[in-house]
Amino acid sequence: MKYVRYHYKTKVTFSNVIRSHFFLLRCTPQNYDFQQVISEKCSVYPQENLCIDNDSFGNIVHSGYIENLHDYFEFETFGEVKLSPSYAIKEELNRLFLYPSLYTCPDDNISGLLSAASLNESDSIDSKVIKLSNVLYGLLEYSSNATNTTTTASEALKLGKGVCQDFAHLMIALCHCAGIAARYVAGFMEGEGYTHAWVEYYATSCWKAVDPTHNCLIETGYVKLSHGRDFNDCSIERGVFSGIVNQTLEVQLTVEMNDCQ
Repeated sequence: MKYVRYHYKTKVTFSNVIRSHFFLLRCTPQNYDFQQVISEKCSVYPQENLCIDNDSFGNIVHSGYIENLHDYFEFETFGEVKLSPSYAIKEELNRLFLYPSLYTCPDDNISGLLSAASLNESDSIDSKVIKLSNVLYGLLEYSSNATNTTTTASEALKLGKGVCQDFAHLMIALCHCAGIAARYVAGFMEGEGYTHAWVEYYATSCWKAVDPTHNCLIETGYVKLSHGRDFNDCSIERGVFSGIVNQTLEVQLTVEMNDCQ
């Protein structure tokens, strides 16, 4: 078992005051077969009452509305989680995750990578996923400034560069080409200053996980916040407001992870 303490904080500073600010946050973990939440708390500043609900994928969502003038928006979440030694989620397959989304739609360049993976019919799904991840890892270079939140899998492959979001989108697209159900996951991992993205794939009646950015199957050490078809379904923060401003973003994340009984 792994015992995890996390503290995640984001502050957006506006160049002028805004008002009528609607926001939605997906920044809180919940219980899964491999993940037990011991405690958690989410706070927003300027202080505001939060509504807690679940989105269409079952992710925990905090939402609210700030009417008064303000020149910053800050939220933080902290808590404790226990992780089992094996990352697996037993649930019935939602066939939605067999089909492409806006970010993961494959083109000829992506589907052409299947031949490089040398997949065999006799391969297990786990083996196929490892082969696909190996191909992807050899083609895409990690680069923090090459892409943005609107970059698609096809665009990232053409660039040959990207961040964890792009690795995840490309991995999902490759899985779909191979007939494997796959979905995007956002969350925390030890030693990262930002949130991380990885992929869950469906095998033998449960969801397992692969981290294409680090080219490895996931056993433990990852705290899941949300899942969906792609980044658009799992964004940590979304908001709309009245005002024309520039925004400055500050993010802090600490994840302490220790072995426990």
